[in-house]
Order: sequence, then structure tokens, then C-alpha cells
Amino acid sequence: MAGVSPRVGSLPVPVAGSLVLRRQWRLNPRDDIMAISRIRLRTFVVACAASLVALGSVVVGGATATAGTGAAEATFLDEISVNNATLPGKSADEMIIAGYATCDHLGAGVPVLDEISAVERDYRFGQGTLFVSAATTNLCPDFAS
Repeated sequence: MAGVSPRVGSLPVPVAGSLVLRRQWRLNPRDDIMAISRIRLRTFVVACAASLVALGSVVVGGATATAGTGAAEATFLDEISVNNATLPGKSADEMIIAGYATCDHLGAGVPVLDEISAVERDYRFGQGTLFVSAATTNLCPDFAS
């Protein structure tokens, strides 16, 4: 008889080609919910941990960049003050903005001598060379290298 499994003792023995019926165990619906809740909780915890690590990296990196920028700006202001190359009638913030504008112009391809002339003409003072030098040294050091 094909498909009929012989019995060994009281247990059926599967025969090649025959269907083996297995009893399916069904969990209590309450157990299913608890298992799903645990999976969701673990997923949530892992996602939160990853987010906190990423956020911490951005905050710490941003604070480091800000501190470096603040030090560069302070050094720039010190250098132009020592060399008497401060812009007449401008505040410290306005001089920092002008220094970054000088960096932007030079980065866009304006020749250094043309930028020196533009700074002297726009701000009506004769220390454009020292101002541009201080800006390139402190505010855009990649340009000077």
C-alpha cells in the first residue's frame, strides 16, 4: 500500500512519498502579543541608541568646529589690531565678515593683488595687504597652503 505508513509499536513511521502530518502548535494570542511587544521594544531601543550616538557625534563635532572657528576669528582680530590693519569705523563682527568675504573672493579666483586693492578701495585705508594676509592666515588657512 503506497502512502500508508507502517506502524512501529503504536507510532506511525513515515514512508518515502507519504505525507507526514505534523501537529501545529499554536501559541496563546497573549503570548503572541508579548513576543511582538518584546521585538518592537528591542527595535525601538536599538533605534534610539543609534540616534543618540549619531546626535552626540554631530553635537560634539559641531562644538569642536565652533570652538576652532572662534579661536581663528579671535586670532584674526588680534593680528589686524597688532598690525594696525583694522577696518575704519567697523565693529569686530563686521571685520570678521569682511575677512570671510576676502576668503570667498580669493577662493572664487580673484587674484591676491586685486583683492588687496579692492579692500583698500572699499574700506578707504592703506593696510589691505596686512588685512588680506591676516584673513588668509587665520580665516581660510587652506588658501595660504
